[in-house]
Amino acid sequence: MMMTHALGWALVDSLWQDALAAAGLAALLALLPVRAARIRYALATLTLGLMLALPLASAVRLSGTSPWTDDVITATSPVTPGPTSGPDPQAAPAAPTAAAPVAARIRAALEPALPWVVLVWFGGVVVLSLRLASGWLVTRQLGRVGTASVPDSCREAVARLAARLRISRPVRVLQSAVVQVPAVMGWLRPVILLPASALTGLTPLQLDALLAHELAHVRRYDYLVNLVQSVIETLLFYHPAVWWVSQQVREEREHCCDDLAVAVCGDAHFYATALVGMERLRGTPPALALAATGPAGALMGRIRRLVAPVQVEIFPRWMAGVIAVTVALGGGAHLASGTAATGDRGGTRPATLDSLIDRVEALRNPAARHEAVKTLGSRRDPRMVPPLLAIAQQDGDEEVQHEAVKALGKVRGGGGVGALLEIARTHPDPGVRRKAVKMVGEVATAEAALGVLERLAQRDPDVEVQQEAVEALGHLGSPQAIAPLARLARAQPNAEVRDEAVEQYARSAAPESALVLLVDRLANDSSSDVQVEAVERLADLPDGLGIPALREAARSHPSRHVRAEARRRLEDYR
Repeated sequence: MMMTHALGWALVDSLWQDALAAAGLAALLALLPVRAARIRYALATLTLGLMLALPLASAVRLSGTSPWTDDVITATSPVTPGPTSGPDPQAAPAAPTAAAPVAARIRAALEPALPWVVLVWFGGVVVLSLRLASGWLVTRQLGRVGTASVPDSCREAVARLAARLRISRPVRVLQSAVVQVPAVMGWLRPVILLPASALTGLTPLQLDALLAHELAHVRRYDYLVNLVQSVIETLLFYHPAVWWVSQQVREEREHCCDDLAVAVCGDAHFYATALVGMERLRGTPPALALAATGPAGALMGRIRRLVAPVQVEIFPRWMAGVIAVTVALGGGAHLASGTAATGDRGGTRPATLDSLIDRVEALRNPAARHEAVKTLGSRRDPRMVPPLLAIAQQDGDEEVQHEAVKALGKVRGGGGVGALLEIARTHPDPGVRRKAVKMVGEVATAEAALGVLERLAQRDPDVEVQQEAVEALGHLGSPQAIAPLARLARAQPNAEVRDEAVEQYARSAAPESALVLLVDRLANDSSSDVQVEAVERLADLPDGLGIPALREAARSHPSRHVRAEARRRLEDYR
């Protein structure tokens, strides 16, 4: 009973002790800038450790003393006079029930419920321990099931990045068919798991950026810290403040690794774009694996911190009551009023980048979000690329997504081309993909867009996207686009796409080269529509270059429709 008594009171006291600890952390985080990730992470980690230490200390202290309520019973019990009653100093502390402190009465009322408190707590710990153990087993299996070796270039990249991060431990890297985003496991012998989609769908520089993030976890021993953190969550599962502090630890951990990855990559905007590109592959990793894109839903905040760092206050609404206690203890009221005054000073001030992004996220009306995105795009600022890309990928309204794509095409210095290509390749909505492809054709260089546009023209599941990609190739206005257009005009399975390729080739290539391809398509294409298109383009060739081929088609082509179109074009030419 002594241990049950001590543990029960430790659990009850932890409700107010840990709440005050979380309130203190909230106040400190409100004062610190978001860029100070290492300090914020250290404070959050220390607070989480303190939240476990407080009930442990209470349990140890109480286990070595008599039950607290024995004193309460003594203090509240009626005094029965006896024959020996008199001026004995031992009887002096006795007082009537009405004089007992309110706290003593509350504790006396709670005393009978302590065994039930301990029983419920123990049951919760057992359930969550089983969950934690299953997560640990699943994480161990990830390194053994569905894995394969990665290319030598990937291993060399890991070795190079590990040297730059001063990691002395050997780090293995494996390709996994199970995980959907890069993840790191293990402490003594860390392993980085890469999904196959990351090896094929990301550029080498983007993959280096994400590998740098995972290696930052290895350097900081985050796997071990995350394991201890999960144990604390299991033991203090009943306290909402513990979960909030633990979430702050996880968020600041990702921020610290982001900072290290940016230091290795050298470009925060490029790293943010790599994060957005990887987010589309997100799955739910096991609890003990550390994934590159971090907790679900936190990506937008991480990108904003990287590209538009501002000081913000982080006060969860549910903490209002806890903050009130902190204010009563002193100092909180002055801090809160001072911060509010600073925020309101100056009346109307220009909208910041951060406030504009917040506006897009918060507005429920699609028309209002559309205007907010339009405002973002009007700045033409390269820092807008990651937020606009995230909006184009995630907003629920297609018109808002289209406006974000349009804004990306206006970014100064061509910084939005990579984002446009990403949308064109991966966006689930064909209408948004078409818009992105069209913008690529208008703003991109041939070197940046040629390969992606040809792949889209060949493989995109939507025919209209394929046609738009062919048209974009023609709009590039580059000699490098001639060969892809010729391949598409001859070999693309869809006749509508071949038709578009014939038109764009005839407009882009030299007349002599165009004549060769048009005559070939007129004679050999399986679609009469493509053959008619070849007739039209032959008639448009300068200096009557296509007239002999038109005369031949008008006399002897197997298709009556093609013969008629060739005769009509010859009459127009006369």
